[in-house]
Amino acid sequence: MPKDKKTGSPNPPSPVPAAARRRRPGSGSPLTRERIVKTALAVVDRDGLKALSMRRLGSELGVDPMAVYYHIPNKEALLDAIVEAVMAGIDLSIDNPASSCEKRTLRAACAYRDALLAHVNALPIVLARGPATPVALRPVEVLIGILRDAGLPPAQALAGMNIIAAAVRGAVGMGPVPEGDNHPTPEQIEAMTRSFPPGEFPNLIESLPYAEDFVESGFEFGIHVIVRGLLAEARRG
Repeated sequence: MPKDKKTGSPNPPSPVPAAARRRRPGSGSPLTRERIVKTALAVVDRDGLKALSMRRLGSELGVDPMAVYYHIPNKEALLDAIVEAVMAGIDLSIDNPASSCEKRTLRAACAYRDALLAHVNALPIVLARGPATPVALRPVEVLIGILRDAGLPPAQALAGMNIIAAAVRGAVGMGPVPEGDNHPTPEQIEAMTRSFPPGEFPNLIESLPYAEDFVESGFEFGIHVIVRGLLAEARRG
């Protein structure tokens, strides 16, 4: 141990920050808020919301769970940070102010849907808590701005934003957008219609051939209908 030049006594070791002391050997990168949130979201993506705990998070990070509290004060703050991370994944660059309100809103809705589909297991957190930080609220500001640009007064723009966001979350709650062979085939649709009691579901049977395109075209149709209704209401006002 090095000695003090004046007294000849051993120098005491320098104090080590508590968080660093708790870091387990081989834990890798320094512990930061960004790393904690990224790891927490990865746990939710992979194993679901119920799998997320401070103990599990500490294990994934390779640190004592108490070290997490140095960067994030409690579980509630962690959940807000997860919502922020999901909302930060919305691509705001797709908005083109020169386009119509319908096109701008559809692009914004699709960008929101894409961000949620990338983290489907986090949807319950988004539903329960909603955006509450400046980063999480930026997409909200953009969508309200689109509706304000279209002539909606503040109250109707806010209501419209909430309606559109609810429609997007509902669509995501139905499950990921089917691809390829996941679409119902004509044979599957025909088999389904044969299983119905004769004459009992004429409207459903008539609509089933369009089920293949429902997820994508139905989503776009719904957003267009909402926007047109909002614009019509604004003109009446």
